[in-house]
Amino acid sequence: ATTATPNTSSSSSSLLLSSSTNNEEYENSDSTKTTATATATGATTTSAAVEFPPPLTQVERLQRAAKFWSSAIPIVLSYYSKDAELRVKEAFTGIKLTEAEEETIWNEQHEAGAQKLADTITSLKGFYIKTAQIIASRQDLFPPEYTEALSDFTDNVDPLPVELLKAVVAQDLLVRGEVFEDIFAEFDDEPLGAASVAQVHRAVLTEKYGNKEVAVKIQRPSIESKLMGDIANLKQLAKTFRDSDALPLDYYTVFAELEKQLADEFNFLAEAVAMDRIYETVTKDENGLPCESPIVMPRPVQGLVSRRVLVMDYLEGVPLSRAAEEMARKGISPDSPEAQLFGRKLLRSLTDVFGRCILETGFFHADPHPGKQQESMCVVHC
Repeated sequence: ATTATPNTSSSSSSLLLSSSTNNEEYENSDSTKTTATATATGATTTSAAVEFPPPLTQVERLQRAAKFWSSAIPIVLSYYSKDAELRVKEAFTGIKLTEAEEETIWNEQHEAGAQKLADTITSLKGFYIKTAQIIASRQDLFPPEYTEALSDFTDNVDPLPVELLKAVVAQDLLVRGEVFEDIFAEFDDEPLGAASVAQVHRAVLTEKYGNKEVAVKIQRPSIESKLMGDIANLKQLAKTFRDSDALPLDYYTVFAELEKQLADEFNFLAEAVAMDRIYETVTKDENGLPCESPIVMPRPVQGLVSRRVLVMDYLEGVPLSRAAEEMARKGISPDSPEAQLFGRKLLRSLTDVFGRCILETGFFHADPHPGKQQESMCVVHC
């Protein structure tokens, strides 16, 4: 079987969840939570033990916006400048470039722009990471120089210290009188993955909570204001050049829609409900009767889900973006019958699942970029 680890990105089918969804079933059974934080060893302590990053101040938001604009505007203007340069040169010399010559010039322009954009995103992080993921997955909309330069952003992103993440878990999940070790018998310091909104750690629950291996998805503290400010900058940039013929589509509309959906990404209660809703879809036939699913999905652990923390089943594996590497490591040739059989079964399984979700229920995972095909719908029966 080909397997995959749980979702490390906050983008999920919860993007399509209506606001009327009942999230309360995942709340901890005791509504009184402690406000203690957690030390590196997991024991509870005072809030002074771990310092949470504060939300961005107005000055910091302006500085961040200024850095983005100072990097993005020159990239955009360089295309207008290059286009004007070529037009003037043709007008004065009367020599029209061949199609191959124009392609070479624009490829060089794309390569330079892509590298500058990648450097800017590396520096700013935040929602710009998600933007990079979108660009990297859309070879149909963006030049290959951009999709290749930004492909590295589809995996791990700047992990936070484990002490800080444990503090978030302690604040959200511990009931009165509990300590960290009452829930987790083990909690790995190294994350399975880190993304723009959250990161995931492997853990083992205590006997009290089921004594099983889990993945713990934890939201980055104070990330919401930062990401919403980032997308506002992108919207303004897209609006500025909205009428340009150089752009293949209206990116302002794209970012405006992303802004609406982004709010759901900060609510892991909604994501847990979405996971169960898709699970119900793929484990029942058109008549509502139980059937075998072509994939295995992690399930949320009831009582251990909050707006910022999502504890789910742990499924070991590799992302589909590294499936070829994994087969090569096992000595499987891409042209071998075994590899071809795997490919056919994989496509059949994913086509079946997405087809049923989209055509039967209209509720589906809407952001399946390659870096996260290791997630909440992803152990494929082969």
